[in-house]
Amino acid sequence: MHKQAVILTDVDTSQMKSNTHTALHTLCGTTLLQHIINQLKLSGVNDIYLTSKEGLNESFDSYKVLTDTSQLEDKDTVFVDSRSPLIFDEMYKSLYEEDIDNIYVVDGQLLLVEKGKLNTLKLDTIENMAKSIGAVEADFGIFTVETRKELANARYLYQTVILDRLMDHGVTIINPENTYIDSTVEIGRDTVIYPGAVIEGETVIGENCVIRGDSEITNARIGNDVVIRHSVITDSEIGDGTSVGPFAQVRPGTKIGKSVKIGNFVETKKSFLDDGAKVSHLSYIGDAEVGKRTNIGCGTITVNYDGVNKHKTIIGDDAFVGCNSNMMAPIMIGDRSVIAAGSTVVDDVPSDSLAIARERQTTKENYYKK
Repeated sequence: MHKQAVILTDVDTSQMKSNTHTALHTLCGTTLLQHIINQLKLSGVNDIYLTSKEGLNESFDSYKVLTDTSQLEDKDTVFVDSRSPLIFDEMYKSLYEEDIDNIYVVDGQLLLVEKGKLNTLKLDTIENMAKSIGAVEADFGIFTVETRKELANARYLYQTVILDRLMDHGVTIINPENTYIDSTVEIGRDTVIYPGAVIEGETVIGENCVIRGDSEITNARIGNDVVIRHSVITDSEIGDGTSVGPFAQVRPGTKIGKSVKIGNFVETKKSFLDDGAKVSHLSYIGDAEVGKRTNIGCGTITVNYDGVNKHKTIIGDDAFVGCNSNMMAPIMIGDRSVIAAGSTVVDDVPSDSLAIARERQTTKENYYKK
């Protein structure tokens, strides 16, 4: 059956007390309006119209604006309020399958009109349209979001749906009451999510992972057997068997290989760390490449910014960087080389070399003896 839908976006948004259109407020990572569009498409709706684009953003530019019902094709049509994100595809499908005077109203917010009756409608409020055609009413007011409180209630209900779906597919959620996962997130079986985790955006997490409490993960791709403890990961990739944290920040553009260790108070940005690399604590790795099995000592800094431009640090395989070292980019450290602890390295270091770049100690005995 060919279907079409009209989403009423020219609605009263004043109760939200916001400078943003109510339909653009987010529910588990997706705007209310996009939720509606997604569910309509899942139900098999082919054509979707908006009644206005005022207050909306460019992501909805591809949808046509309906100015008169004569624009609609002669086929079954759903009208739905843009503030009703909790009407799922099964509900839309059931509307088309039922046959109660061919017209349905959900608390004045949703109706289905049989083809041939569209010419009796005028673009006004849904309530007036319902009255003009003698709609059958039902009580589904919980599905409409007009205030901040209703948004919070809707988020609670929808979060339950998301977590139930994940648990049904083999994910362990230790405490669903205190776990926050967007509808767009994918998580593999036997992964365990601890309380306080916030997982957002287009994040994909593999199997057998452990996400400890108070971790914040956004738009990340995480492999299998990964452990993340109390850390922030954004727009990055993490390979199988890697551990991150506690209290690490993996910033955008980071790609981490397999069996890598990112320890406590480590920050990475726009860097690649190859398989088996270790950055165990208190280091900054920015605009860098770190080779396989290379060990980065505590307190290491890749000095990537000269005040105007960012520069790259390249460290080869099996290298060892001692504690409290600074590498002044642009710079290249060869394979199997060692940087002595406390060094500030300004020149490239060839493979199989030892670089010592620190002031020689001077000890003055009895200097303070009286």
